[in-house]
Amino acid sequence: MRAFRPSGIPAISRLAPLCPSVLALLFCAVLIGSGSFATAQPGATERSDSAPLSLSLADALFRARSAGPDLVRAQNEQRSIDARRAGAALWFPSNPYATFLFGPRSERQPDGSVLSALQWQFHVEQTFEIAGQRWARLDAVAAASAAQRDQIEYARRSVEAQVKGLYVQCLLSAQRVQVALEREAISRQLLESAQTRMKLGASGEIEGNLAQIEVGRVVGERRDIEVERESRLAELRMLTAIPPTTVLLLSSHELARLPRGLPDSLLVADLVERAYASRGDLRAIYKQKDALSAENRRLLREIVPNPVLSFDWQKDLDGQVFIGGTVGLSLPVWNRNQGGLSQVRAAEQNRIAEQRLLVNRIAAEVGQAIATLNLRRSQVDAFLRDAVPPAERNVDLLRRGWQAGKFDLFRVITALREQAEVRTRYLLMLEQLWLSAISLERAVGDSLFTQNPSAPAAPAPSRGVP
Repeated sequence: MRAFRPSGIPAISRLAPLCPSVLALLFCAVLIGSGSFATAQPGATERSDSAPLSLSLADALFRARSAGPDLVRAQNEQRSIDARRAGAALWFPSNPYATFLFGPRSERQPDGSVLSALQWQFHVEQTFEIAGQRWARLDAVAAASAAQRDQIEYARRSVEAQVKGLYVQCLLSAQRVQVALEREAISRQLLESAQTRMKLGASGEIEGNLAQIEVGRVVGERRDIEVERESRLAELRMLTAIPPTTVLLLSSHELARLPRGLPDSLLVADLVERAYASRGDLRAIYKQKDALSAENRRLLREIVPNPVLSFDWQKDLDGQVFIGGTVGLSLPVWNRNQGGLSQVRAAEQNRIAEQRLLVNRIAAEVGQAIATLNLRRSQVDAFLRDAVPPAERNVDLLRRGWQAGKFDLFRVITALREQAEVRTRYLLMLEQLWLSAISLERAVGDSLFTQNPSAPAAPAPSRGVP
């Protein structure tokens, strides 16, 4: 691509008092020489005390894996589940229970005498598990952890889709700012030309006013684009944990061009099946069935009575010592974990309903994403075919007409405005095309068009196409 460089125009403008027509001709020639959209460096107009940071898409995705809010929450939930393993691995369900009894004892003998002594008793008991409850608890934790890992994978894919979308939007917003800057530079040079022509008596005040209005209009539009770009950069910094004062230089410029790898036809059925196999949220719902089954087994195992073994050592009067033990059972008569088992059955019914809804939603998301992507692609193709060439052609005709004295400044401004609007509109369409492609990747749960974000850019396309 050849970048449009209006910086050489001020030197030419010094010739305005001598030849206004030649000046206007050179303005148009410079404009036509731009040929295509310039690739702006994001952050080029920013000011910051910190050093600029070159950020590729791969770097942004790497940073987002530790800063994406949804992903961080999913990882926090994973840590909470894994922390339950320490309690599930205990060999004894409860701590030993111990008591110590002591006090004076008196016993009257048949001969009327009274025997007195200090009586004491030591009692300790411990509950044991005999039905494999420990292994059932560990299985329940392992199953819940496996389901949560798939939720983390889904959250990671979602965060990556957000970062990719913001990255593309930042790149293309920067190009739109560049288009506005070039248009502003040309508008200011046309204002100088109109003022020079008015001083020479070659035109009236109306041309100067029109040129002045156009400068104000272009500056206002540029500010709007810059505000939008700063908003997107702020979101990208937040998702990648980059300080807000850091200037970002986005380096993956291939994402500011037409997406590569778009097939001529996308088969809905094939991509839906691929989504069923790739989507982490669907795999998590499948694994929740195993987690609920493990929880159900744990509750059933806990119904089995755990024996309580106790040891007693007792001393009554002198010479009266008792050492022995007891075995006890807590009979599951009233509480048989009815509440927990009922909740597990309800959770399984909920899971089945959620699974059915998610399967339908995935199919709908993939179908809609494919339809949108095809429409966006045909929109861009038609715009490149029907709108971009006439806009470039009009500028060329303007150059010749101005040289022949057939057009006034109003026609110049109109042609320049139309060309800038065409270029800006194309960038907006390209942004929507990329967002549609990224949306399809998120719906499928796999990379389709951004497998290698740091790959070299494709060769520059034909004239008038970025």
